[in-house]
Amino acid sequence: MTIATCVAMAGALTACGGSGSTPETGSSPTASSSAPPQTSQSATAGEVVPERLDIDTVGDGITEHKVDLFLPKDQGPGPFPLVIWVHGGGWKGGDKSDIGRAEDIQMVQTKELMLSRGYAVAAPNYHLLPDTRFPQPMQDVAAAVRYLKAHGGELGIDPNRVALMGDSAGAHLAAMTALTPDRADLQGTLGDTSTDAKVKAFVGYYGIYDLTARTRDQKEICGGGKPGAESSHGRLIGTDPDVPAGHEAAKTASPVTYAAADSPAVLLFSGREDCTAPYPQAERFAKAVKDAGGTSEITLIDTAHGDQQFFTDPAIQDQLIRFLDAHVKN
Repeated sequence: MTIATCVAMAGALTACGGSGSTPETGSSPTASSSAPPQTSQSATAGEVVPERLDIDTVGDGITEHKVDLFLPKDQGPGPFPLVIWVHGGGWKGGDKSDIGRAEDIQMVQTKELMLSRGYAVAAPNYHLLPDTRFPQPMQDVAAAVRYLKAHGGELGIDPNRVALMGDSAGAHLAAMTALTPDRADLQGTLGDTSTDAKVKAFVGYYGIYDLTARTRDQKEICGGGKPGAESSHGRLIGTDPDVPAGHEAAKTASPVTYAAADSPAVLLFSGREDCTAPYPQAERFAKAVKDAGGTSEITLIDTAHGDQQFFTDPAIQDQLIRFLDAHVKN
């Protein structure tokens, strides 16, 4: 497979084109979270704990507010820059353990790649459909970001060097969190509010970034997907995104809406044969960030949604680490 890369670094974007043919597949109460982080291992002063599971970021004990944290081994005591990975699953499935289980080898490889390069990796849970509506899932993610930043000293991570990353629906939630740190109405007030959810960078794999145009993109690229209120993004916002009455809700839930000059640096990977999250979604988001005066990179490859090439291709791996090193670590 060939890799075509379009880069927009604070000023220039070259669009990539292509086509595809595969059809689509388919607020909690405020709580205080000042308790020290839980850990699956004990640690002495100055010792790195490589794995902490089920950290409660809000203090209510529910699964949707748990996060797993992994630290590099044999790379000193830290503090380490942090990448927070938000799992995908159509807003209705997936789990934070996806990045820690051997069965999900591509995700595990990506986690190990980042750990080997000196990055801590965290993976939060969030509320899932059908038992949620936007913005609750992104508020769960924002609470995890705030908790990890506020407790960075105890956890061995640097709160000033943080990136958000996600795939598919997780890319949407991570992007929304990354681009709206000053929007209390979207971020919510769950858990620790002593800091904000601002991050240095966002990395998205085959994400959905413009809910107002997803149905149109699917029709133009692939011939169609699930329409309107029956679509996964329609269920997420609780209305039909393709009619005038639902347009504002779809716009509010779209990362592209919040592109600004001070947006975190953005790196996007998308597939030309993707009909779940068609590549114009990524193109439109990257262009919006560039046009606003921000920094964006976009790489398109000739494959479909969730293909393992996104996580195994050496060129993509290298681009990921170069981007993180430039915008987060250094």
